[in-house]
Amino acid sequence: MKAPLIYIGGTLKTARLTLEPLKPGHADAMYEGFDDPRLYTWIDVPPPTSVDDLRDRFTRIATPYAPTGELWLNWPMRVNDSGAYAGLIEATMRPDRIVYLAYFVFTRFSRQGFAKEACGVVIEHLFRAYDAVEIRADMDYRNIPSRCLVESLDFKRRKHNRQTTLRGRPALDYRYRLRRPER
Repeated sequence: MKAPLIYIGGTLKTARLTLEPLKPGHADAMYEGFDDPRLYTWIDVPPPTSVDDLRDRFTRIATPYAPTGELWLNWPMRVNDSGAYAGLIEATMRPDRIVYLAYFVFTRFSRQGFAKEACGVVIEHLFRAYDAVEIRADMDYRNIPSRCLVESLDFKRRKHNRQTTLRGRPALDYRYRLRRPER
């Protein structure tokens, strides 16, 4: 039997980024990035309507112990050189140690390798500190940048795709997984 999920917390660092545990106060510095409609092309979530709306969302998800028994782990990505926020990495860990990974990379920071760098350190942390057995990522099949990102991180596409909707229209999600490396 697996031990219960326990929040470990902490800041993660890479050569170019610092990933901090999410706090509601991050909303002020991150609102402009989240307000960009291009961020929502392939996800069925509306942009925040205001800084207060984003702060309310962050207040809900900044608490690591979800009411469903999962852990919510969220890290804003801060660029070391400028101090600017480049996006957010989200990980939802189920009690069976399967994690769902999601990410937002603000448009002005896209295509610079920040997502790969941040996701890489988060994946390593999830396997090492949280004993994750598998990390999954689902995305609209038309979201080529996200597909390229997870494939570059060695995720494998699962055989089963998921029929879904995007803004009320039929869509198809590709489902990826990364299994824990053998020890």
